[in-house]
Amino acid sequence: MNRKIYIHRKAVQTKMKILVVFTGGTIGSTFDSGIIYPDNRKERLLLEMYNSQNDSDAEFISAEPYYTLSENSTGETLSNLIAFICGEINKNFDGIIVTCGTDTLQYSAAALSYTLGLNCKPVVLVSSNYVLTDRRANGLENFSRAVDFIRGNHGTGVFVSYKNSDGKSYIHRASRIMAHHEYSDDIFSVKNLYYGSFSSDSFIKNPDYSERQDEIEPFGKITLQKHSSGIAVIQPYVGIDFHGLNQERAVLIKTYHSGTLCTEDESFAAFADRLRDCKIPCFICGAETSEIYESEECYGRYGFKIIPRSSFISQYIKLWLAQEKGLDFCKIFNKSLGGDLMP
Repeated sequence: MNRKIYIHRKAVQTKMKILVVFTGGTIGSTFDSGIIYPDNRKERLLLEMYNSQNDSDAEFISAEPYYTLSENSTGETLSNLIAFICGEINKNFDGIIVTCGTDTLQYSAAALSYTLGLNCKPVVLVSSNYVLTDRRANGLENFSRAVDFIRGNHGTGVFVSYKNSDGKSYIHRASRIMAHHEYSDDIFSVKNLYYGSFSSDSFIKNPDYSERQDEIEPFGKITLQKHSSGIAVIQPYVGIDFHGLNQERAVLIKTYHSGTLCTEDESFAAFADRLRDCKIPCFICGAETSEIYESEECYGRYGFKIIPRSSFISQYIKLWLAQEKGLDFCKIFNKSLGGDLMP
């Protein structure tokens, strides 16, 4: 008689493995005698603080490709970050956490978004508004929620974990975060459409969030020059004189919040004519294509390209990366990568 034999095996619980990449910033700094300065001893402090408050199922592997205050970032710094993450992304980790400074968080987030795209294991950037020993600091909370996000398999691609002054911890799609407001530590996504948030220990996906799948290939490992000398970046202000601008391979313009800039001034007409005559592409970020103001009517006449709703900083990085890769930005400015363009 044949009998079924059941073999009972005790389940072996394996620890989640997370690579923690330390790059400096306030989260990795010390405050002493009125000065905040990078201090890589804070790497151990962050992990010790986390482990003291959590019965963690995570194994953290630390790395430090470079260490600096984020305001000192350049194309070389971004290149180091890109190269390091590209070298680690396919290794045996459940996810990667990158600690960095808030001043240029948006630039690092965009660079990794375009490098990796949407279909990689989760990479979460975390920072802190104050040094970790300051009771006002949100750095530990940002790190903890990044761990929770990776543990829960809540998404692929690149994200930012950040607790705002409203006391709520948000997860943002990294390619959509905007520049900080002056004197504010809070971080917001374009149109305030963040990816999700945490309520107690539960992650809640934002029901209003949506994104387009990658419509072009991620840029992959790419090396930037120290300075983005091929791009003229323009931000409007009252009294702007377009006469003094030096046009290069491409121009990226950030508009006022309503999508406008001063197009009535004669210096603008001369500037736009030069761009058109020299076949220098000009891209507008912040404008809509419907219900426009009178001042925006000339955009099409001069051949300016209006980028779909997105973060200005992300589009600057996307343009820079495209130039270094030899891609025609005119052909990809309206194609989503890393979730950057809103549907």
